[in-house]
Parts: sequence; structure tokens; C-alpha cells
Amino acid sequence: MSRFEHQPVLLHEAIDALSIKPSGIYLDGTFGRGGHSAAIVEQLNAEGHLLATDRDP
Repeated sequence: MSRFEHQPVLLHEAIDALSIKPSGIYLDGTFGRGGHSAAIVEQLNAEGHLLATDRDP
């Protein structure tokens, strides 16, 4: 049995479009498996913040 690994859609394009500032504040309203959030956090410094949430029925 193979294991499925989720690949975030348009990850690099979305992150580039955000023009992330290291000390910025960001919200990921569709956290899912965290792919986009992880890419955002990698660019934040100690003053930066990310709030992530998700809701599945």
C-alpha cells in the first residue's frame, strides 16, 4: 500500500504573492495539512506571527 502525501497547490506562487515581511502578522484560514503555513513560518522572525485555523464539516 502506498502512502499519499499532500502537495499544496500553487505553494510558491501564493507565498511569493504575499510578499512576506519577517515581522508581519498573517492568517491562514484554510490550514489543512499546514503546507502554506509552514512556508510562511519559515520566513518569519521572532516578531512575526501566524494564526492558522481550519474547519471541516
